Amino acid sequence: MYFLSPRKVHLFGIQDEAIKTQINYVLDESEVINKGPNGTLSLVFDAIKKFDKGEKHLKLTCDNAVGQNKNNITLWFCLYLVICGYYESVELNFMIAGHTKFSPDRNFGMIKKRYRKSTIYSKEEFVRVAEESSSLNKVQCYEDGKGFQYLDFKRKLEPYFIRLPNIAKYHHFFFSADNVKIKEFVDSDWEEFDLLKDDGRERKEIIKEIRNLVFAILPPKSLSLERQEYLYEKIRPLLPKKYWNTLPLPTLQC
Repeated sequence: MYFLSPRKVHLFGIQDEAIKTQINYVLDESEVINKGPNGTLSLVFDAIKKFDKGEKHLKLTCDNAVGQNKNNITLWFCLYLVICGYYESVELNFMIAGHTKFSPDRNFGMIKKRYRKSTIYSKEEFVRVAEESSSLNKVQCYEDGKGFQYLDFKRKLEPYFIRLPNIAKYHHFFFSADNVKIKEFVDSDWEEFDLLKDDGRERKEIIKEIRNLVFAILPPKSLSLERQEYLYEKIRPLLPKKYWNTLPLPTLQC
């Protein structure tokens, strides 16, 4: 078993620090889309709506992962939230290099502590471990799109915004209805930057169009036939028989 690659479960956590509660997205490897901002922002958007209590200001803290978090699509998304009236302002902060642990890791630690003492043969059993790890840990699954949906933020927002040069060096962003303020470190001076693309139209016309955007739904890709065959032939025989239905005979899906 040590040399094999069993079925994978992905865990992504978003915590509301005001109430210390964390939504943990538990996803089978067949329920994720390609790594990148669309997958991450879809989960963040879903959590924002679930945590919403009518707040006017949102403060986000993220780790420094460039592919998932620190990228221009995330900046566009934050400005989209303000433009569409979800919040009056959004503050986005990234941890500096060398500081990689923050509040969600405490809740992940609770899950890990129980996980190490558990025998898990299915995603459902991992869900139970996460839920029982602490009353502060909640679980959300994909549930064939009923739990949440992946949205194509990148393709819809790209025509309306420009990219921020040298984005990797900045750690603090503040989004309001008028502009975006950026700075490298907490004690640096704020710089103003306009992310809205100037295409010759009036600004209010562009904003109105952004407010009416409808994001396309992105369905997860099913497991490849090769991966299904691997799980069926290598992993299934190692499971107790009552779990064999979790790794069925491979089928080609188009």
